[in-house]
Amino acid sequence: MQHFSIWSNYHFTYAPLWKHKKQFCFCLLVQAVMFVLTPIVGMMITSMIVGSLEQKISIWNLMVRILIAFAGYGVLNIIKGYFEAHNDGQYIEARTEFFIMDWIAKDLSISMERYEDEEIHKLEEKANNCIFTNDWGIEGFLRHNLELVESLLGLLIYALLVGSMNWKILLMLITMSTVSAAVAYAVTCYDQKIKDPLSEQYMTMSYINREVDNVQGGKDIRIFGLGKWIIGKYNQAIQKRRKLYFQKDIRVYGSDILDTVLDTVRDLICYLYLILQLSNGMRISEFVFYLGLIAGFSNWISMISKSIVSVSHDSNMINDLRNYLGLDGEAETGVKVDLSSGIEVVFEHVSYRYYGAEEETLKDVSFRLAPGEKLALVGINGAGKTTIVKLMSGLYLPTSGTVFVNGVSTRELDRIDYYTKQAAIFQEPFQTSYSIAENIALDEVYDSEKIWEVLTRAGLDEKVRSLAQQLETHLGKDIVQDGITLSGGEMQKLLLARALYREASLVLLDEPTAALDALAETEIYEKYHTVMQGKSVLFISHRLASTRFCDQIILLSEGEIREQGTHEELIKKQGAYYKMFQIQSKYYHDFL
Repeated sequence: MQHFSIWSNYHFTYAPLWKHKKQFCFCLLVQAVMFVLTPIVGMMITSMIVGSLEQKISIWNLMVRILIAFAGYGVLNIIKGYFEAHNDGQYIEARTEFFIMDWIAKDLSISMERYEDEEIHKLEEKANNCIFTNDWGIEGFLRHNLELVESLLGLLIYALLVGSMNWKILLMLITMSTVSAAVAYAVTCYDQKIKDPLSEQYMTMSYINREVDNVQGGKDIRIFGLGKWIIGKYNQAIQKRRKLYFQKDIRVYGSDILDTVLDTVRDLICYLYLILQLSNGMRISEFVFYLGLIAGFSNWISMISKSIVSVSHDSNMINDLRNYLGLDGEAETGVKVDLSSGIEVVFEHVSYRYYGAEEETLKDVSFRLAPGEKLALVGINGAGKTTIVKLMSGLYLPTSGTVFVNGVSTRELDRIDYYTKQAAIFQEPFQTSYSIAENIALDEVYDSEKIWEVLTRAGLDEKVRSLAQQLETHLGKDIVQDGITLSGGEMQKLLLARALYREASLVLLDEPTAALDALAETEIYEKYHTVMQGKSVLFISHRLASTRFCDQIILLSEGEIREQGTHEELIKKQGAYYKMFQIQSKYYHDFL
């Protein structure tokens, strides 16, 4: 992973703000000035009151001075409060507009091969932590840098005032504060060391939270009594996290103790000096003012130390975000496929090995899907069927060999454009909690007439017409309470309607009907066969009877093509396909 300097992270964070939100930058500066000015004015008011009492001015004059002073002080606090409230909203807006949108865009553009890599998932989780929290990461970097600027500005002004009193006192204050800052830096280094182990525990806890909230998984959790087991896993993550925090807290407490000792010695020396000056003729009003200055100086130093620690921590989190955003996305350039005569996909000696795997999932696979042809891939689990779908769709690139789409290698293809020419339906169908129409069009802008047409062809129109809100009916209850849940067969018809609406030249069906019984699957697949005339279609199924109508059937075993031909040809061979077909036929014959 690349390490970015903190100065580089400053440019990464503030450049878009300066370009698009100069007013926000100005407001941050005003807030910093007000933050420093307010306590100075407060000390001046206190000193003025004490000085007035020393001068024994009339009570009425004193009251007038106090009223004017506090009126001005109140105005300063109102201005300060306004900018703090305004900037609070701007932090979130800036984080969302400039960084969360980039994160979402990267999430959508990264290749599927990389997206499924465990290391990439870990990096994504770290990037997620950087942009989806208010106190750390991107927003923390903005907030903590403002605190740092406020502290530095306050320190500068207070240093000038303290230095005008005695430069030796100023030097002593700076020396002791430097020691405190060095200790704080050591704590930051340890904080960086435990960042990855902490992230792993947060990932575990987030995963468990998602699974517990998952309605589908709720049935298994209750039936199998997994509650105690899940709570145990969650507690394990908590204990590991607690142990890491305990080690960190020991260092933090040690740092705090040293800070307390240094602060006590520093303040004792300064107060003794002021008392000595008071005995040598210093006015009480000056004593009160300088006493506040020294206390404030110590406070600014403490704030600087904490801000530096926080900014350093935020910068490390931004490194994770930038490494994730720097991952290569799928190329938006390349050869666009000419589909005027349909789509042809050719696998030529294709092998594929997953990242980190010792063996190849596919081994020297060659076949051709002709324009308008229906091809079935059959075989047991782990045979490599889904891998072929991902290679054919362009989600994966071969480890060796070539996949050609209308004569163009998928390595040279404009894959973003290629995706628009296909419709893929996987075992776990993608469903949103929006309207039926939006689930078919996958867009909030759609052609209602065309939606009804594809629903009719898919055989789902009567169901939708029977609903009170028809096309505007929501699926699921995540957004609205009156959403509906489609049955397995109805969901398959909706997915068929989605594929028809897209008018894709290539349709990929990766066992979308696996949860249905064999008869229901056969019915759905035959409907696909009927309505997908003229399109290149790849069917995947465990159940051989569901794909008898296909122009070509390929039997895969352990990543290799064992048999290939039509259903009739493979039955005549009486090989592995024939044996599997006979076993499945006997099972369903006995069942019926």
